[in-house]
Amino acid sequence: MTQTAHAMRGASGKRTSGTNAPFFDGTQPCREIGSDLFFPKDSSEALKLKELVKPICRSCQFSSPCLEWAVENYEVGIWSGTTEAERQRIRRKKIS
Repeated sequence: MTQTAHAMRGASGKRTSGTNAPFFDGTQPCREIGSDLFFPKDSSEALKLKELVKPICRSCQFSSPCLEWAVENYEVGIWSGTTEAERQRIRRKKIS
């Protein structure tokens, strides 16, 4: 999913045919925030931005499917308040 899809397509509740993307109804808080917060330029920026968006993600009813999607599809950026490195650790734990 692209940056736009994170906060726009996914958040709009629309799915692209043939994808197993989670269904969002447009009420998730990330829809109202610029996607720049969710797609940091590097890992140090990711840690800073994660702290800004984590409370937003925690309050979202779609946090679980968002995280599941990001883990399973190797998404880039911050999804469900997690960085790419954190999701990589989650995948490793699932394998072991």
